[in-house]
Amino acid sequence: MSPRSRSWSWFWSWLLSLAVLSRALELQELFEFGEEAGDLQLLPGSDTSAALPLNGSLFLFGETFDRVHINTNGFVAVVEPPGEREYLGKMPAGFRMIAALLGDLDNSDGRGKVFFRQESSPDVLRRAHEHIKKAFPRDDSVEPPSVLIITWANMAAQGTSGRGDGLDAKRNTFQLVLASTDLSSYAILLYPRGGLQFLSTSVDGESKLLEAGFNEGLVKGWFRTTQGTYFRITTDEETSIKELTEKTNSGQRGVWVYEIGTSWLFAGITPGMVSSLPEEESTTEPPVTMLPTQTEDYQYVDFSTYETQTTMTTETTTEEFPTETQTEYQTEAQTVTPGYTGPETEEPEYEEPGQYPESETVTPTYSSPERVQPRYLDQPEPRYPEETATRYPISEPPQPRYTVPELTEPRYSPVQPSYPDSVQPRYTNPDPVQPVPPYSQPQHPQIVVVDEDEDLNVNVFAYNLETCAHNRHKCSAFADCRDYSNGYCCHCRPGFYGNGKDCVAEGKPQRMNGKVNGRVFVGNSPSPIELSNNDLHSYVVANDGRAYVAISNIPNSVGPSLQPLSSLGGVIGWAFALEQPGYQNGFSLIGGVFSRQAEVIFQPGNERLSIKQEFKGIDEHDHLVVSTELDGRLPAIPLGSSVQINPYKEIYQYDRNLITSSSNRDYTITSPDGTVQTRSYQWRQTITFQSCPHNEATGVAPSTQQLSVDQIFVMFDADNHLIRYAMSNKIGSVHSILPEQNPCFTGRHGCDINAMCRPGEGLQFTCECAAGFTGDGRYCHDIDECRENPRVCGSNAVCTNLPGTFRCECLNGFVFASDGRTCIEENRPVDHCQRGSHDCDAPERALCSYTGGSAYVCSCLPGYEGDGRVCRDIDECQQDRCHRDAFCSNTQGSYTCQCRPGFNGDGFQCSPSSSEREKTQCERQRESAQASGSGSGFFSFFRPRPAVGQYVPQCDEHGAYEPTQCHASIGQCWCVDANGQEIPNTRTGSGNTPLCINQVVTPPPVGPTPRPDVHPVTPGTHLLFAQSGKIEHVPLDGYKMKKEEAKPLLHIPDRVVIAVAYDCVEKMVYWTDITGPAISKASLSGGDIIPVVTKELQSPEGIAIDHVSRLLFWTDSMRDTIEVSKLDGSQRRVLFDTDLVNPRPIVTNPAYGRLFWADWNRDGPKIEMSNMDGTERTVLVKDDLGLPNGLTFDPDNQQLCWADAGTRKVECMDPHRQLRRQIVDGIQYPFSLVSFGKNLYYTDWRREAVVAVDRLSEKEMEEFLPQKRSRLYGITTTPSQCPQAYNYCSNNGGCSHLCLPRLGGFTCRCPDAADGRCEERNL
Repeated sequence: MSPRSRSWSWFWSWLLSLAVLSRALELQELFEFGEEAGDLQLLPGSDTSAALPLNGSLFLFGETFDRVHINTNGFVAVVEPPGEREYLGKMPAGFRMIAALLGDLDNSDGRGKVFFRQESSPDVLRRAHEHIKKAFPRDDSVEPPSVLIITWANMAAQGTSGRGDGLDAKRNTFQLVLASTDLSSYAILLYPRGGLQFLSTSVDGESKLLEAGFNEGLVKGWFRTTQGTYFRITTDEETSIKELTEKTNSGQRGVWVYEIGTSWLFAGITPGMVSSLPEEESTTEPPVTMLPTQTEDYQYVDFSTYETQTTMTTETTTEEFPTETQTEYQTEAQTVTPGYTGPETEEPEYEEPGQYPESETVTPTYSSPERVQPRYLDQPEPRYPEETATRYPISEPPQPRYTVPELTEPRYSPVQPSYPDSVQPRYTNPDPVQPVPPYSQPQHPQIVVVDEDEDLNVNVFAYNLETCAHNRHKCSAFADCRDYSNGYCCHCRPGFYGNGKDCVAEGKPQRMNGKVNGRVFVGNSPSPIELSNNDLHSYVVANDGRAYVAISNIPNSVGPSLQPLSSLGGVIGWAFALEQPGYQNGFSLIGGVFSRQAEVIFQPGNERLSIKQEFKGIDEHDHLVVSTELDGRLPAIPLGSSVQINPYKEIYQYDRNLITSSSNRDYTITSPDGTVQTRSYQWRQTITFQSCPHNEATGVAPSTQQLSVDQIFVMFDADNHLIRYAMSNKIGSVHSILPEQNPCFTGRHGCDINAMCRPGEGLQFTCECAAGFTGDGRYCHDIDECRENPRVCGSNAVCTNLPGTFRCECLNGFVFASDGRTCIEENRPVDHCQRGSHDCDAPERALCSYTGGSAYVCSCLPGYEGDGRVCRDIDECQQDRCHRDAFCSNTQGSYTCQCRPGFNGDGFQCSPSSSEREKTQCERQRESAQASGSGSGFFSFFRPRPAVGQYVPQCDEHGAYEPTQCHASIGQCWCVDANGQEIPNTRTGSGNTPLCINQVVTPPPVGPTPRPDVHPVTPGTHLLFAQSGKIEHVPLDGYKMKKEEAKPLLHIPDRVVIAVAYDCVEKMVYWTDITGPAISKASLSGGDIIPVVTKELQSPEGIAIDHVSRLLFWTDSMRDTIEVSKLDGSQRRVLFDTDLVNPRPIVTNPAYGRLFWADWNRDGPKIEMSNMDGTERTVLVKDDLGLPNGLTFDPDNQQLCWADAGTRKVECMDPHRQLRRQIVDGIQYPFSLVSFGKNLYYTDWRREAVVAVDRLSEKEMEEFLPQKRSRLYGITTTPSQCPQAYNYCSNNGGCSHLCLPRLGGFTCRCPDAADGRCEERNL
């Protein structure tokens, strides 16, 4: 399944580090450095720099760099730095740099040295990844492919060397490690104990403290250039430098980790954040975090400047550790040292995310609250009783979702719950409640008697179909259906919340996708800006209420003016706001289907904007779907302006099917010229929805609730045409009461983003993984329900794993029954031909043709006669089809001809044996080479022999060139085409034989040639594989090959088919042949061959399909290219034509917009990856490869696997984390590979077989040997349903021509032969 999105990459760039006391870093714990580690050295001096090209990209302050400059003075820059007089003592500087410890340093005395190297050894990468993981324990980061290690060892302060006053003996040693993944870059700063012996250096005769931090440098704006951010780790106090070795933000003193840039979203510096120490975590019980009690001296915290102070004050602590950490920012006008402002109000408006009091992990103590309001008290029988333990893996009752001081009415009428023995309810020790009168669930439709109408004078009755028996499928898969006197209602199960029609797991992050349309006027402009299907994406961390929204493809003319409208997508913030005790967010109350109408009036210009939004529930990807319409006018905001929205509160009024709210919101505009304006607008909205009318006992929400929104961030990205919003949301009381301090209600808990925070007494809490995830609550990973319980979906259904859940889909011809989970046969016209329920003769004698409805016709195949239901063989020998000098042998459906003894020929043409067969080109060349070396004289009487050192071509039994030609005298081999011409880049040295494809067409069999069309196959999953002039299919029964049912699918006797691929949407098989050369396709249900690409091809040997974007990719090993086109071959474009030698296999990952391919270049085999638009090309594997022939991608497990004929291994790796493992070794000569479920299937040239390997047990399971033994080429599968995947090009993304997906977006590209009306853009 896909990996989790990293919400913290959207996190606030001003989040302060949390100092955690732990053991100090020792000098020997630095990353290995020195000449023995393979380091390079900086030249001696006091201001020396060295430029170093990077192996990968470095992200810093939102930009990407491929080169760094390492300097003596303790920093790394991304541009060539100026002289030290330009920056020493004058920070912030005008260039971008990472200051590990900046000062006037010197290594010219030979003792001090600056070492650096780029490292990719597994131990070093694992260690760097561990530092990052400790600093960001909730970050699902991947191991970096390489790191840059810079060590300043025994550095002296400039001017102290040789003075003899003791200062020259003081030396500083520190280290900087830069690690980058595909998405972000990290800086790891290491300051060992005793490594900082001086704290200042002399600059222009004045003592200046050393500095550590990140400097953005000058930033070019729309109208002028300004000084960017200077994120300081140290301050103007000496103690801050000493504390670099004594404190930390990553769990070990002296180690500091920062995320310094990402490939998307907000650009900033994010310090590491640790909520507990690894050595203190309990391994047997979930951790409970104790936080100190807050005092009543509440303080208002200014967003621009702040400071974190944390003191350990738990009762078990006997020693007080001051851990004050200061972070200093410099803006254009002034340098600000963060600190608290004075108290301004007795009630805190909001809290900063950086104010985490220091925590201590203690043994949990569970308490039983006197009164508990559970989310649901009634629990009917689970949907899958036999698998309930899988769906609710609870070993002991967790804490309730919230506690309240007084007993309140339950949300739903309580009845005695029914659970399987292995399952416990998801609430703790509630007081007993009185059940409502028992009810009965009707097993049959009820007859409802209607009063007689005097006018009609008839008796009327009707069937009541509003029961669970007929409507259970309308409830969520995570809900139970309950009958009431007037109908039914759906209720989410414990561990889930919503309105029953839509239920989501408690604690699980939620996503929202949709489109934005409308007409918006800006300022006094008479012309509107048209918005058409602009993508809206939103993400919310449900367990702390943080919401993020992005709308793409926004024109610069309207983007800046949209910045004040944070609630445009912020409705998801209300829907999944952090709930305070006794209050419920929008989704808990009304689910995901509702309408929203909002009216905005801007002051002072009185501009008005109308917003209409339709929320359509949870889709198959577990995303909330919304459509948005905008109409009206916005006040103009200049491009380049920033907008700050003040925190606000919004009152929501609740009725049965109606919610209303209104608020006044202030915002501040800072123009590019520095002008500051404060404006406001009035916001009124109405939300309408349909609640379940039948459950009269349902507890309603409080009539009024207050949504508190703070930490609001808005930004228009003009370069990428994106508008972004971020905010924190809480739903609670409208009254000014003492705010809850339990971390579950403040969001300051440190639970995994896929976990629930369960409050306990006081400040105690526990973390519990959401349903569908497993772990300790601090870290949760997805449960693959489909793998753990393969029968969870029942028969006639397919299970698809999703993050935190799974989806069942019925097979073709089946639909869900009224229970919503059982697949029953669909009652609709039947295609008897496809089902195999027709009465036509056997498939080898007759063809069944579907004619619509349930009708079909039978017809005999060529070579047979009859009515189609009974077909008899035609004896072609009675029709004199063979030559008069040949024998005729009749066979079923065909015949063969063979020349009589004394005659040669194919049976259709025979000639006397005295006439010899004409020699082929290969035989003539061989004869010529042998004759030229024989000379004349006595020895020429014997058999000709070539001269020593002369090349003699090798011919096969038919006189054709062998595909592999070798010259023994020079010890080299190479590949040739059908004409004997050498294929470039295939020549190998002694001891190696190239991997050559036989490009000579196999001679046709004696007798008639089968028709070149598809023989229809039966439903189900099949293996398709190529064998010279045909494609065969083998049905699969589960994972077992049904060898006895293997048959040819397609005969192409004049072609050499290499690669095959399958389009699961249109059920078409695609293949490449190198004799055309061409790419062709045909329908799996029968029909003729359709050409796709026939021009500008030389040797197409690999083919892949993106069934979502409807794209075709292929490799050409003679043109050395990778190309893309539409599935019909139109809009063709070359993606890559460099650094390719022998590209062959190619596969796609549509969900991530990724492309993978292998190049079996003997001098440098490799496996590469890129986005489908050709960006982010990178080498995934280059070590321990020989001939990587076969390549396949398993989207369910995100595994890339390959078969190597050189190493004779099958291996797999996770391309995201780049974890590689061997599946089997000692295989013979694999050519092509495909994944299906737990099995891998590959074709083997030497065994001339299809071999099945179990990827889990790492064993070969079986092999299939075709009836005709020859080399097998490409292999693929024909799944009965497409893998569930989505990317931005599913509807061509609004592109005029090619829409090429990539990770997190898509690119509109023009074909190489563009018509001049094509528009290229990145989205």
